Amino acid sequence: MASPFLIVAHRGASALAPENTLASFRRALDMGAKAVELDVHQSRDGELLVIHDENLKRTCGLDALVKDLDASRIRSLDAGSWFGPQFAGERVPTLRETLELLLGRASVHLELKQGSRYYPGIEARAVALLKKMDGMRDSVLSSFDHQALFEVRRVDFSARIGYLLGRASTIRALKDTKDLRAESLHLSLRQTTAARVRSAHEHGLRVLTYTVVSSAQGRRLRSLGVDGVFANDPGLLQDQRHAPL
Repeated sequence: MASPFLIVAHRGASALAPENTLASFRRALDMGAKAVELDVHQSRDGELLVIHDENLKRTCGLDALVKDLDASRIRSLDAGSWFGPQFAGERVPTLRETLELLLGRASVHLELKQGSRYYPGIEARAVALLKKMDGMRDSVLSSFDHQALFEVRRVDFSARIGYLLGRASTIRALKDTKDLRAESLHLSLRQTTAARVRSAHEHGLRVLTYTVVSSAQGRRLRSLGVDGVFANDPGLLQDQRHAPL
């Protein structure tokens, strides 16, 4: 029996609450999300923080890089008001408190925004935290920084890895995913073609596509054989999880 079509809440329920905040993750869980995606950066003092941009300006109003500030300063900022006044006071969460909320309730897709060349030791810190929280089995680590994925694999043989295609060619991606023992290939809407999906499946990879914003997009991707999608509104495609093609 085929696995159900996977719907991953992209940055939580980011269409309905400020992305990558506990409010967004709680909303996704309340909507029945079985998988949640989040983004990880590292502060100057080595704390793993859940935020998409390397610069705090868009979501926190401060024109500064995450890597240049201590976690306490970053967490003093308002990460919710930009989305709506009802979310004033939401903070940039740590990865630890985010995992405390999600693990046991949903699988977690952690995207490392940069590897050790930019954030020294981030891969080992992420793996160590997942191990400490017994979250390795229910978490997938992904990145556009493919060297970071090789470092994850070096640090831990059992880590689950998703490969974000980015600018890599399909040929390079298929070689890398084999070497990494990755389980999935993650594609943008534009990159998702029938030929690429078929090739990935022939190499034993699941295919996940980002970022879906309509039911029509979801239906098209299912017709191409995609195994799941990242969606800003995790409720948008719930009726498709077990629907026949």
